[in-house]
Amino acid sequence: MVSSERVNDASITIDDETLELVHKFKYLGATLHEDGSSTVEVPTRIALATAAFAKFGKIWKSSISFKAKHKLFRSLVISIQRYGCETWTLLADTERRIQVFENKCLRKLLRISYKDHVTNESVRELVVAYVGPQEPLLATAKRWKLAWFGHITRHDSLSKTILQGTVKGKRRRGRQKKAWCDNIKEWTGMAMYELVRSASDRDAWRQKTASSALRSPRQPHRSRD
Repeated sequence: MVSSERVNDASITIDDETLELVHKFKYLGATLHEDGSSTVEVPTRIALATAAFAKFGKIWKSSISFKAKHKLFRSLVISIQRYGCETWTLLADTERRIQVFENKCLRKLLRISYKDHVTNESVRELVVAYVGPQEPLLATAKRWKLAWFGHITRHDSLSKTILQGTVKGKRRRGRQKKAWCDNIKEWTGMAMYELVRSASDRDAWRQKTASSALRSPRQPHRSRD
């Protein structure tokens, strides 16, 4: 896998076999892209979850209780969508995609069409009325990622070394690509040295994780969903 914008001529050989240089590949069910972003993986997870949701169309249209439908939705669909979310680097557009996916599914479970002119806030209020407070899917993805950061920083491992390491060389000109840790710093409003110190206290970090995950996401310049 290459990490720069230009194709690297370097090759990796294992047991006299040269590995193929590709732009993306599957690893443990997740799609890894050469630039380290999740712009491929998140839409892929959403597409897989959408397909799973469609398979149970008869159940969503049936007369069984919303509580039962919601439990099935969480276990059979959401589990597919958020697989590996701890590793995602979220951009404004990918955050929006996650929200749109969840809102569409909840509307179908409640049999509410966009033509009914019911706001997403009203949809969530109905969900709360039926099954109680529910953490939004985007907030769950953030919370899991924040929790994983804490787990990594509290243990001496290769992951911690890579997370806190630096690479020699010059950065490319212009706006820099968002890195995995940039999400953590953005959601918490803390610098890396503060994050490492804060995460060392498991209980304090758990509270920080819960509050940071619920912060309102950035709004990309896109049309209404």
